[in-house]
Amino acid sequence: MSASEKEQIEALGKWWKENGSSIITGLLLGVSILLGGKAWMNYQDTQSQNASNIYAQMMAESQTAALDKARTHANELITNYTGSSYAPLAALLLARLAVQDGELAAAQGQLQWALDHTTSPQLTNTARLRLIRVQVAQQQYTQAEQLLASATDTGAYAYLYTELEGDLAAAQNKTQQAAAAYK
Repeated sequence: MSASEKEQIEALGKWWKENGSSIITGLLLGVSILLGGKAWMNYQDTQSQNASNIYAQMMAESQTAALDKARTHANELITNYTGSSYAPLAALLLARLAVQDGELAAAQGQLQWALDHTTSPQLTNTARLRLIRVQVAQQQYTQAEQLLASATDTGAYAYLYTELEGDLAAAQNKTQQAAAAYK
């Protein structure tokens, strides 16, 4: 071995002594991030799949006489899978069941929850329209008017909002406003 090779080996050894722990730490950190990211994605997939399965069970049960089980699954979606797209759908189902049971206040709470937690424009409009109907049924006309006025970018739902405007006016015995809305 020549002197120059020995110097290079010594320089490499010195460099490794100074930087080796940083390199190892960086490599371990990189591997940890990769594995952690993969584990997080797997967790997200599992959560999404679980929510989907619970939603499918809930819908099947809601079509049969197993409404208590459907309610249990809907509450599970709302409690444990709040961030999923299935939770607002579960709240809409609970609201429908509450209306069927004559529990308008409970329906109003579920519809408000769905409205607050959805990111879908379609679900936002559906929840808002149903909430306005429940408010009209409870004679909460001021709240219904405010919610109706807050509806922007109604798109394909515009005719339903106009119809609700007429229903709200008719409920308040404002026949001219109701007729104008219905036209």
